[in-house]
Amino acid sequence: MSSGWTKCATENDTGLGPRDIVMHDEDNDRTPLQPGADSANLWKPDWGDLFPIGPFRKTCRREYNGTMGDDHTIDEEVEGGRKQWQMVLWVFTKWAFPMFVTGCCTFACMVLLHVGTYYYVHEMHMMTHLFTRTEHTHSEDFNVTLSIGWQKLGNLTDAKGRAKSLSFGSLNDPIHLAMGFSQVDISMLDKIAACFPVLFVLMAVLMDELGVWTKVMFCNGLLAIWKGLFAAMTTVPDSKGWHECTVRLGDTGLRWMMEAKMDPMAFIKMELFGVNGVHIRWCADMMFSGHTYFTTLYALGLYELAHLFTLEWDKKYRLLCLGLLALIAIGEQVVEVYFVLLNRFHYTMDVVMAILLTFLFFTNSAIAEVSKKWMYFGLGGKKRKRWGKEMARWVARKRGELVSELKKKGPPYDTGMAMIPLKELASDADVFVPPCCNPCCCLQIKDGTFGGTRHHVYDDEDLGDMLFACTRVEQQQMCVHMRLSMGYDIKHNKNFKLLHQDPEP
Repeated sequence: MSSGWTKCATENDTGLGPRDIVMHDEDNDRTPLQPGADSANLWKPDWGDLFPIGPFRKTCRREYNGTMGDDHTIDEEVEGGRKQWQMVLWVFTKWAFPMFVTGCCTFACMVLLHVGTYYYVHEMHMMTHLFTRTEHTHSEDFNVTLSIGWQKLGNLTDAKGRAKSLSFGSLNDPIHLAMGFSQVDISMLDKIAACFPVLFVLMAVLMDELGVWTKVMFCNGLLAIWKGLFAAMTTVPDSKGWHECTVRLGDTGLRWMMEAKMDPMAFIKMELFGVNGVHIRWCADMMFSGHTYFTTLYALGLYELAHLFTLEWDKKYRLLCLGLLALIAIGEQVVEVYFVLLNRFHYTMDVVMAILLTFLFFTNSAIAEVSKKWMYFGLGGKKRKRWGKEMARWVARKRGELVSELKKKGPPYDTGMAMIPLKELASDADVFVPPCCNPCCCLQIKDGTFGGTRHHVYDDEDLGDMLFACTRVEQQQMCVHMRLSMGYDIKHNKNFKLLHQDPEP
């Protein structure tokens, strides 16, 4: 029978040594694996029939093991497991849903940006009728040079191509004034912004890193929706001013904005189908820079994938790879920011805020936890067995015996110790902190990184499971150190209650 699955046996099945792992094929032949082979997953698929190019192997293996559990036969797999086509569909869903969320958030962002454009158009239409420049006003009357101008019409440059005052309707930006102005092809900025996303998608799929993929997609969606909300909440004047906005919208877009009512469905319809088949661009989509957060986010995701990919590399080669990638990412980001400011596509505050928010979202433990929960979502076929009263008491007794033996040896053995099930070490979230967020990054070069570390998150219940068998004094010390509640996190822990239940008569 050809099932596409093979079973991996350990010494408990064969009586061999702990590192003598063998494979059982359909004819019950044993072929030894190399030392150090992965014995954690008892069932390993033959993915040649499903994914000849290699990706998605870890995802499929995780889905299969989580659904079927460890104790089953080939017949049970055929009868009770997912069919192969169902497995492929579920894996596709796991990868497609985060991208779908990002797409929905991006569409909502585009609608909200047009709402912000709508208000900016009406604001500037009102201001051009209320404010005029007097003929007797001269630049000599003011002793401060600003990046804005009060010309209702006019170009950004003079006849010689030198920077000139902006058209009426922008905010002052001293960095813009210092840099001057130069027209930059926006399509070039789009191509620069697309480099890291393309590399990230390719590497994430080939490495089968669903967790990093999900986190980056969710971060992208959240950043997009907040950009749209900020634009709709408060109208920030376009960094190029009113005249350039009218050019960007064109007669069709400007007419639609002036005549349209504030109807959400009208904006959604316009976003989907355009106006007379023409899609309108945006104005006043300032806070925060989409180009900047886009390139920053996918550069961070690519660096985390490289960090995982090079975990077992020799230190010097790993440092070379990570250092080269970091230099390319920083260089590309500097170029992108420079051209965005030079073209006055955004204010300086938009660019700085985009970088800060991207780092805050990318290193956020809540987003990392949601991403990890999605990665393991739907693996409900294998249920974890909870400890009973006898098991909890046995663990406490064995821990006490071990601590007593260690105390007899004296320092440094006479320290506190906890005995915990391995499943409790499965963190709720894995947060990657880039080197630039680590103030002591240079001190970790000896560890084979430039300071990029992964932090693992545990909640109060997990810590209660780890500390339930410790003595009261040790529990109180850890509660003070980790800000836990002795009355709730410890005494209300399920294992603590089992340990201190009255014995049955």
